[in-house]
Amino acid sequence: MKISEVGAALWAGVKGWLSGVDGQALGRAVKERAVGVLAAGERVVAGHPVEAGERLPEPPRRFRQEAFVPGRTAGDRLVDGMGRVEEGLHRLNPVNAVVDRWDDRHDRQNPQLSGGWESLAGQLAAVLRARCSFRYLSVLLVTEHHLHVVRVRLAGNRREPMAGAEAVEYAWRVERRQVAWVRNRTDVRHGTHEVGFVDGSWVTFAFTVGGYGPVVETFPRRLRHTDPIS
Repeated sequence: MKISEVGAALWAGVKGWLSGVDGQALGRAVKERAVGVLAAGERVVAGHPVEAGERLPEPPRRFRQEAFVPGRTAGDRLVDGMGRVEEGLHRLNPVNAVVDRWDDRHDRQNPQLSGGWESLAGQLAAVLRARCSFRYLSVLLVTEHHLHVVRVRLAGNRREPMAGAEAVEYAWRVERRQVAWVRNRTDVRHGTHEVGFVDGSWVTFAFTVGGYGPVVETFPRRLRHTDPIS
């Protein structure tokens, strides 16, 4: 190999290291894997990786999901069991019960989530705040009749995040007719949006990379950040 070719190869490697993972390519890859777990007949209209809003609170333990449970180790399960025992003891304490009710009222007033954890927005919030010891991305898929959230596990190798990570997990579904509006909140952070449901609840979430326009266009009503929620 010529010196010039060696130099070109080294420069290509440096540029790759500096630029990091191609977010657009990763988004396409996880979407492709997420689509594969949908039921037959579900035609995907649009899809994109999403994450919980930056200040979305952690759901209470009874509402928090565990992602990729089959892949968890014995040590992980032991820690989870200890957590459940601790939760049981916590609930037996009457003082803690009063504090929990106070926290629930506070969460309902949180500007990142309105409607409580049992609402449609609360369900989505809990899905996006799942407990997991693995790296993964959540993908929002819009089909003709539903909104789905599917989790796609990533590899430990940050340079090749899809290498060898085959696990895909179905997480949540709601009928599209239950979705009322979406509001662009890129005034807060690029990609941030709020989605509202017909039960009056809403929650903040964010698209992880650009190119989410086709997903936003599937919502029945699209609001700007200056528009009031109604």
